[in-house]
Amino acid sequence: MTQVDPARLSVVRQKYKAAHQDHVFTFWDDLSLQQQHAFLSQLESIDPKAFNSIFHRAIHSSQSTAIFNDLQPLAHSEVKSTTHSPLAEQQDWAQRGLDAIANNKVAVIVLAGGQGTRLGSSLPKGSFPDVGLPSHKTLFQLHAERIKRLQTLARVHKATKTGQLLDDTPMPTITWCIMTSGATHERTQTFLKQHAYFGLLPENVIVFQQGVIPSFDLEGKILLSAKDQIATSPNGNGGIFWALHTDGVLKTLQERGILYAHIYSVDNILIKIGDPVGIGHALATNADVTVKVMPKTRADEPLGVICHINGQVKVVEYSEMDARLAALIDPDTGEFVYRAGNICNQIFSVDFLARIPPILQSTEQDLLIYHPATKRIPFIDLMTGQEIEPDAPNGIKLELFIFDAFTLAERFACLEVERASEFSPMKNLEGLDSPSTCRRDLERLHTRWIEQAGGHVVATPTDPPSGGSSEDLLGFEISPTLSYGGEGLEWVRGKTIQACHLETKDDAHSL
Repeated sequence: MTQVDPARLSVVRQKYKAAHQDHVFTFWDDLSLQQQHAFLSQLESIDPKAFNSIFHRAIHSSQSTAIFNDLQPLAHSEVKSTTHSPLAEQQDWAQRGLDAIANNKVAVIVLAGGQGTRLGSSLPKGSFPDVGLPSHKTLFQLHAERIKRLQTLARVHKATKTGQLLDDTPMPTITWCIMTSGATHERTQTFLKQHAYFGLLPENVIVFQQGVIPSFDLEGKILLSAKDQIATSPNGNGGIFWALHTDGVLKTLQERGILYAHIYSVDNILIKIGDPVGIGHALATNADVTVKVMPKTRADEPLGVICHINGQVKVVEYSEMDARLAALIDPDTGEFVYRAGNICNQIFSVDFLARIPPILQSTEQDLLIYHPATKRIPFIDLMTGQEIEPDAPNGIKLELFIFDAFTLAERFACLEVERASEFSPMKNLEGLDSPSTCRRDLERLHTRWIEQAGGHVVATPTDPPSGGSSEDLLGFEISPTLSYGGEGLEWVRGKTIQACHLETKDDAHSL
């Protein structure tokens, strides 16, 4: 291998020296030629002066108390609801949404960069195998099957509306985009290929990777993770806006004529992917951004709250919200004043998504800023060259948050949804928001579907499944291939069904 070009190296050294970050070259002379070439390429991909600015702006912003100036809750008139809005209005939203899906105008994008570290696994959360469902399905499989079912429902809807025969009505396409991170990208691609994309066409499944950003010590110096490598971390779920642009995904969506993209977090087992009601609400309001929210059940619930700050729509993180404000009760409703809990479930117009990358290109913009998080970050000691595993927070990772883009929307809409129907995240190995609570919540929802259709579910006459009694865990699950949201279950009316994994009608054993 040839020597590194001295002129090229000199330019890069000078760039880092001018930014007071030239310590990254401490071990340059110890590196092999191969390591030098690879390291130089990484160094060239980073603008140290720009990241200095990003770091200091993030720190300054996090120390500001201006966030609470003129803090106001969303007005009741600004929030529609799937539980309180008139049925005719909700039916109109659903019809609009199905029209859009039937005409290939909808994409769904899953934020899937996280590993199951807190679940005791290094696998991508979407492929985590131990949710404990009777079907043993992963989150990715549930998502794919919901997409397939929704495509079928939209096809039937279009055939009925146009008077066409179903066989003469083409199956619509919901483009499924999956944003990964460096830690999950290859494993996600391999997992999906191994399972043949769970029946979806490969050309309609787009896997792309979010960017990374350097990690810093507490004084703003870039950390090394190896003698030949700058320490980096994923740039947060807000990195989606830049990744959609740089990976060409946004261009693909535009070329396909897609109008709206439903963006959601991978770990919510109840997610209504491509929800026609949500899409239809966005269309009816011509919204740039439609955010699904959930009423908070307690003041200290760890959910950010959507508010107005200085006249702009913002999300105040639960850790930033003043405890007195969080506990305020509306005397007219008996509900929390700041109740619009953000659940990382939003619908963006593609036109709006296209307006964001040019903003991010400016390092001086203050609309979408990074947020600092103090973390324990392994690093290379510059004096000894040894890797250090710190036992206390020693550095800062920076992240963009997807909700910071809400303030850029000219037309912002908010749709309150029922927790039991749409939100049960999987974050912890045990206790709250764990696989066991996800399984419980999915079973409760599916049991309710049967009851609403006029049927009844009982435990099988065997020992109850591990982790619950026959009263609180029946071992019941309805496949998304059979029902997306409780539809198509009229055949259970008057029947008592033994708990099982209900993939098809033939799996039902009635008493």
